[in-house]
Amino acid sequence: MGLAYGVFGTDLSFSNDMEATIQRRAVSASFEYRLSERWNLVAGAGTSFLGRLEMAGERHTLNPGWLGSISGSYRMWDGKGTLPFFGLLTMTVAVSGASTSKERSAPLMPQSAAPSGTGETDASFFAADARLGLIVGKTFWNVLTPYAGVRVFGGPIFWRFQGKDIQGTDQYHYQLALGFSSSLPVGIDLFAEAVPLGERAVSVGGGLAF
Repeated sequence: MGLAYGVFGTDLSFSNDMEATIQRRAVSASFEYRLSERWNLVAGAGTSFLGRLEMAGERHTLNPGWLGSISGSYRMWDGKGTLPFFGLLTMTVAVSGASTSKERSAPLMPQSAAPSGTGETDASFFAADARLGLIVGKTFWNVLTPYAGVRVFGGPIFWRFQGKDIQGTDQYHYQLALGFSSSLPVGIDLFAEAVPLGERAVSVGGGLAF
């Protein structure tokens, strides 16, 4: 079982020929089951916190919402023999939903000063994507595992803006990630990951094996 906290931000394109920026935070819990020596299956669910969505000079608050995911991984190389590193193929389908509220004013300001109140009737915000990734890393001393990863993804976003239903998607459709995990006694794992390119994100978390 695992628990993770993450922050992400990216740029979006919508069907009304407008572009937007989004920032969001979330916490999620997951349950991982080992199907075999090479296959793992993971189910996750969680909640998102207050976020921000800006488009056409308007700033909208992303209210707390929900998220869910199902993913699988396949270990292609195990880091033994002729290859000193491991290779992990990952596949994930995720969905999330929340409501948005237009703020009363949208001046540029530091995030810490952004108003959390709402100014207009809530509108629904729903996103879904499927992503495929490859992670390559190496374990040292059976404790520390640094890794690098690349992921490609795609999926629709549905939102109601200025009284009209619009559809959008991420502008980049990829992530380039660096991270590490650490195995501690009694089955405890810790991890951290940073994604500086593509859909930007930072996440930290831990897990307990039993």
